[in-house]
Amino acid sequence: MTNRTYIYSFRTKSGQKILVRPLEPDDTPLLVDVFDHMSPESRYRRFHQTLDHVSPSRIWQEAENITQADPDRSRGLLALAELTGERTVPVGAVRFVETTPCEADVAISIRDDFQNQGIGTQLMSLMADEAQFLGYHRLVAGIQNDNPAIWQVFNKLPYKVTRLPVGSYSDIVIMLNHN
Repeated sequence: MTNRTYIYSFRTKSGQKILVRPLEPDDTPLLVDVFDHMSPESRYRRFHQTLDHVSPSRIWQEAENITQADPDRSRGLLALAELTGERTVPVGAVRFVETTPCEADVAISIRDDFQNQGIGTQLMSLMADEAQFLGYHRLVAGIQNDNPAIWQVFNKLPYKVTRLPVGSYSDIVIMLNHN
């Protein structure tokens, strides 16, 4: 892997150093690694379906679709932890995909052993700032109502977040313009 440019770094609640950089076309194995470190429950909460028996080739293809997405319509960030005595390891990713010229769908994944450390909040905030800078007015997502961790992430954003309940899910809208 070539030397990467990190755009941001921070420390988790436990003091772990996290580096953040843009998602790049050759990051497929890193996304697969994040997925491999997510429990069945975390996968269900993220993808809204059971993913217990998905073939490795399908997982690879989906991750490759993310890393190879059109950069004019999609952006992503990758978070990596510097582990003592080891290389950096991927711990989470966030991305958005344009749905209209003013709106994009946003999604985030954090591996289980790094959840509840503030990584999701930092990544989502950085992604929202990037989307705003690029001219988007809203980020949208479908979230399960019984997922308190993701609700904490959205409640900590410096943007107005509207929740529209639809059965066991809610559609959320993050308003990126401060008007």
